[in-house]
Amino acid sequence: MSSDPTTLLVWQPNQPVEISTAKTPAEIASCARGLSPRDVNAITAAFSVGSYEMASTYVWTRAAAVLRKQIASLGMGFVGQMLGRPDIDDNSDPNTTLSEHDAVSLAEDLGMITTTEGLRLKHNLALVKHFADPDVANQEQMQPEEAVGVLRSCVASILGNPHIAPPVGFSALRNALEHESLRPTDERLTGIAQSPYFIQRTIISVLLNLLRTAVSAQLEHAIGNTNVILPSVWPNLRKPERWQVGQTYAELHAAGKKSAALGLKRALMAVQGFDFVPETLRSNTFALAAHKVMEAHFALNNFYNEKAPMEELAALGTTIPQPAFPKCMTATLCIFLGNCFGHTWAAQTATQVILGNLRKEQWGYYLNECLPFDKAILEKLTDDKPVRRWLELRSQFAFQSMTMTNKASKELVGVSTVSLVKQVASTARNAIG
Repeated sequence: MSSDPTTLLVWQPNQPVEISTAKTPAEIASCARGLSPRDVNAITAAFSVGSYEMASTYVWTRAAAVLRKQIASLGMGFVGQMLGRPDIDDNSDPNTTLSEHDAVSLAEDLGMITTTEGLRLKHNLALVKHFADPDVANQEQMQPEEAVGVLRSCVASILGNPHIAPPVGFSALRNALEHESLRPTDERLTGIAQSPYFIQRTIISVLLNLLRTAVSAQLEHAIGNTNVILPSVWPNLRKPERWQVGQTYAELHAAGKKSAALGLKRALMAVQGFDFVPETLRSNTFALAAHKVMEAHFALNNFYNEKAPMEELAALGTTIPQPAFPKCMTATLCIFLGNCFGHTWAAQTATQVILGNLRKEQWGYYLNECLPFDKAILEKLTDDKPVRRWLELRSQFAFQSMTMTNKASKELVGVSTVSLVKQVASTARNAIG
């Protein structure tokens, strides 16, 4: 058998050849189970007369069609989620909405082809498109070895196995997210945090879409699975995906989908993810959480009831949005300072989380712009026990090093010893007016 790539050899089905050892176009094409004998003969005929561009274009078109079909088997709506394309739904035609480059990229990300195969296919795509340009075709011709490279790559990666599909485990997991409530110990979840980033991103995208669209039992499964999976992958998620989670929460909240919004809120709180919720809704969420803290603090049995809402406020995020900052500070300091009977020990860890995240300029803003008008805190500073806690706070965060522009704040911060507790109380009473 000749090794000349232009030699015309008709495919003989009773003479199987492995792609790894195939050399001529006929031998390579004979490995393509996705091609009919007629296709194989047409390809080898094109090679024999030097129509390399025609042969390559035909092979590539057939390979791309097979790849698109297999990807579309996942559901075009799901494909749209993976690509971040809201214009693609289950009724979309993969041949018109899914580009060849996207098809190759998705196949690579889903494990349908290897990274090396993906690289070769993208290179061949560029090569085929280049020589399909009429201006190029009038000046240059594809070389035989280039055409053979396109043929070999398409057969080895796609046409040699026309039933390629995403890994069974991934497809099964995607189905389970909608129809089962998975436990953290479920073996199907094992290793998600170490999976390729695309897989993690896709799983989160599937969950968010279910929260938007699912109802009844499917919604309950989606909520439960979100609260199991999101915390495990959150440390790995990049900011665009984190913002996607926050935006979904905003959409659910605005649409009045209470169950889905509450479920995603719990997941966001578990990862302190409210930093990625759009600012207006984020501010409202912080303000509402602060209000719950104040309600518990000033209600009966406050020493028992303060812990939960304080922990909820601390779990919302590492930074407090500016519009909600004064309310959150009032609530946090109420719990830190306590009242004339003392303070709730169980809630102090949460207060330290919030206070410890404050920047120096935020402390300055509160002390100069908020404290002089914060009646709840000023009233507390008229009692001995809250004052003693105030002095601890002053020492812990070095208030004395901050510039005080307000007279009352300057006096309150200026107190440095417990022996001057009464002076603090007197200053606070004067500030209340």
